Amino acid sequence: MPLLHEPRRRQMLALALGQAWALPARAAPLVPLFVGTGPPSDQTPQMLAWVAAQAGFGWDYRPTPWLRAQKQTAAGEGVMYGLSRTPRREKELLFSLPIWTNHTWAVVRDGEQASIKRYGDLNGQVVCWARGSSYGDLFTHAGLGRMDVREATDDDGALRMAGAGRCRAALITLETDDLKRALRHPALAALQARGLALVPVPLTTSALHFATGHGSRWTWVIEKINQVVARSRSELEKMRHG
Repeated sequence: MPLLHEPRRRQMLALALGQAWALPARAAPLVPLFVGTGPPSDQTPQMLAWVAAQAGFGWDYRPTPWLRAQKQTAAGEGVMYGLSRTPRREKELLFSLPIWTNHTWAVVRDGEQASIKRYGDLNGQVVCWARGSSYGDLFTHAGLGRMDVREATDDDGALRMAGAGRCRAALITLETDDLKRALRHPALAALQARGLALVPVPLTTSALHFATGHGSRWTWVIEKINQVVARSRSELEKMRHG
C-alpha cells in the first residue's frame, strides 16, 4: 500500500477525530481547534464536544504538530486546548480558566523505573520530549538547571528515542494520575514492545487551558468557555473521572 502524503494523512485524521469527538452535524459558528497528531485521551473528546455545545459553537478539528499548533494559535488562526500556563506563553496567548489537570509521567527503559520518583532525579540527565512542550519551564520552577533535551516531533517520537537509548527518559503528559489508567492510554500501547516502562508515579501536576493569541478574532471563544467553566466545574470534574 502506498504511503499517504502528510496533508492527506491529516485530513483523514481530522475526519476520524470529528467522528470520535462527536462533532455536531450542524455547528455554527465553527471554531478552528488545533489538536495534536496523536490519539486523544479517553475523556478529552467528550469534554471538548460538551464545552462546545454548552458555549454554542462547534469545533473545526485541525490535527497539527504541537509546536506548529502553538505558533498558529499565537498568530490568531484558531484555538488550542491542552496548554499549561508559563510566563513565556502568557506573552503570546490568552488563556481560559483551568479546565482539567495534566500529570507529567516519565517513560524509561524497562528495569530503570524504580530509580526515578521526582523531577530532581532527572537533573543532569538527557531527557526526550515533544517539541513545543513546557517541561523545561517545569524544571526551572522546580529549581533545577537547564536540561539536556532531545526534542521529537511528537510523544511517539520521544518514546522511540528513549527506546533507542538516546535519552534517560521520555516525558509525556496524561490526564490521569492512576498508573493502570495511564497504561491503557493509546500513546503507551507499544511500551513493552519497545522495552520501555512507565515510572509508577507521575512527576508533577499542572493545569490545562484553552488558549488563543492576544488580539485574535477568537478571543470571544475564550470568554464563552470561561462562562461555561465558571458555572459547570462539578460537571467537568465528573466527566474527567468518567
